[in-house]
Formats: sequence, C-alpha cells, structure tokens
Amino acid sequence: MARSYHVEIAQHAADADAKWVDNLLSHFNIPGVEGGRQGVARRISLHGIYHVALIRRLTRGLTVSVDAAVSLARHLLTTDAEHLSLSGGLSLHLDRRVFEREVDAALAVAVESVAPARRGRPPLRR
Repeated sequence: MARSYHVEIAQHAADADAKWVDNLLSHFNIPGVEGGRQGVARRISLHGIYHVALIRRLTRGLTVSVDAAVSLARHLLTTDAEHLSLSGGLSLHLDRRVFEREVDAALAVAVESVAPARRGRPPLRR
C-alpha cells in the first residue's frame, strides 16, 4: 500500500497556507487525494502532493487561474511528456526530476516537523 500524507504535509511541501490548500482540495478533483467528507480526514498520496505543489507553483509563477493550473498540472504529471504545447509556438516545460527532487526535500522536512492534529474529543483524564 502506498504511503499517504495529511493536509498539513501538503501545505508545507507546496509552500501554501491552509486555506489555499483546503479550497483547492474542496473545489477540484486532484489525483492522489482521497477522503474529505465530513468527519473523514483527507489522505494525499505522493502523486497528490506533486499535484498540489505544481498547481501552487503554476498559480504563483505564471499567475494563471487555479482552474487552468489544475488542468496544466494534470497533463504534465499524468503523461510522460515534459513539454506541453500551448498555442502560437508557446510551450510549457517541466523538468520533472528537478521538480520531484525539490518537493521530496520539502516533504522530508515536513514529515519530521509537522504532526497531524488529533481529531475528535480529547481523551478523558483518569
């Protein structure tokens, strides 16, 4: 079974705040993200972390809408192509090895420093 991460890890790996990640995961179907119903914590696979991080970089670096960034990220990360031809001789290139290495480094830091919040009622004192 593949390892899954919680939302706080994705926030750290994508260098995004909690509200941005929550809105992204609530409004868009991101590959590698499961759960999210009331009372069920979201679980995000490594592939999902890559999507969140790339979407964040596209929205900040290219200032495209989140909707466009989700579409671009899905194409760049689910196909083997590192180039995405747009219109009029314009193309987008993703050096996937460099990108994944950077996200993996941020993920390693996040896993060591971020603990998931406990859900539900606190345990009774005895």
